[in-house]
Amino acid sequence: MPGGALSEAGLEASRPLDRRALARGVEMRSIYQDSARNDPATLAYARWLTGEGGQVRTTPLLPPRLLIFDRSTSLVPIDPTNSRLGALCTTAPGIVASLLTLFEQTWNSAVPLDADRPRPADSKPNTGELELLRLLASGMTDEAAGKRLGVSLRTVRRQMSALMERLNASSRFEAGLKAAQQGWL
Repeated sequence: MPGGALSEAGLEASRPLDRRALARGVEMRSIYQDSARNDPATLAYARWLTGEGGQVRTTPLLPPRLLIFDRSTSLVPIDPTNSRLGALCTTAPGIVASLLTLFEQTWNSAVPLDADRPRPADSKPNTGELELLRLLASGMTDEAAGKRLGVSLRTVRRQMSALMERLNASSRFEAGLKAAQQGWL
């Protein structure tokens, strides 16, 4: 579920469908962007889904949205930036296997929804902070990095400010230099 927060209408429309699928014994694993943890409606839905027997994890970055059924059928948007244009449904073993591998790799690196995330002030940055540093170091603007991470511009600036404070840096350039010196980049 790339893109962070989901619409309340979409979440409510999904509840009865997901409930029926889970009641039939369907295993449902969903990965959201970490930014979904900051949206009360999306977080409530993810907790509800977990309570119903689904599994939910989060990660800073996700590939474009994809659905895989029974390890044999996959569904991907024709245009990842506009899902209203339709989707491609395929049972081609090579494509499905590649998408399944992508999902499993993402799943294995994602954090379970109920996992605690304690972090001492002097610790290494978490994966979301590292990804923000990498995106900004690659030349992305705050706006572009926020869009890629599924967070607001305000969140990007708040996270960068917190990183600068942890690094004892007075500028972003100095923060980038210190992050590289500490092996974060």
